[in-house]
Amino acid sequence: MNAWQPGQALLLNTERFLLRSLTVADATDTYVAWWNDAEVQAGLGMRPRGWGRTEAERHIAKFDNRQRFHLGIFPKHAVLPIGFIALFLEGGARARTNIVIGNKQYWGQRVVLEVREAALAFLFERIGVHKVYGQVDSRNFASVFNYKAQGFACEGVLREHTMDADGERHDLVNFGLLRDEWRARRTPGRREPGGVR
Repeated sequence: MNAWQPGQALLLNTERFLLRSLTVADATDTYVAWWNDAEVQAGLGMRPRGWGRTEAERHIAKFDNRQRFHLGIFPKHAVLPIGFIALFLEGGARARTNIVIGNKQYWGQRVVLEVREAALAFLFERIGVHKVYGQVDSRNFASVFNYKAQGFACEGVLREHTMDADGERHDLVNFGLLRDEWRARRTPGRREPGGVR
């Protein structure tokens, strides 16, 4: 982890990836395409946005590297990201995360587990939050699996909370992980995938 200060760009390292704060210059055609891809957005329980570069730049500009972080996921030695992770601090005690892997060649490659582990280390150890949580559409089986695999507990289901592009309603599942739970599963000497360096 770099010597980050609030308001400055954040850089985290994992075994395979660099996570860095995105800027409006990162609103490339590739990035914009993820927001308009029905399959990618379905993983978020959202509809394609119909965005152009202007909307993407506005979205990126909302992140201040103080309370809101938007980190591109870059394979080491690559120019373009394969996705991003967003972190939202809520009052200092809590943080919410979400991850999008826009490059489908990386689906099923354990990217989410590696990247989120680095984010958890940053949030729990550097920021000092007590809890990290996320919400996922119940149909997103890969995300549900990843949350459980990383030790998150299912804290409840919001029934018929989201609506897909066809007008069908679906449940939203809430997952949470406490700092002490995260620390307890990190046994001494065990190398965790995606730890902050």
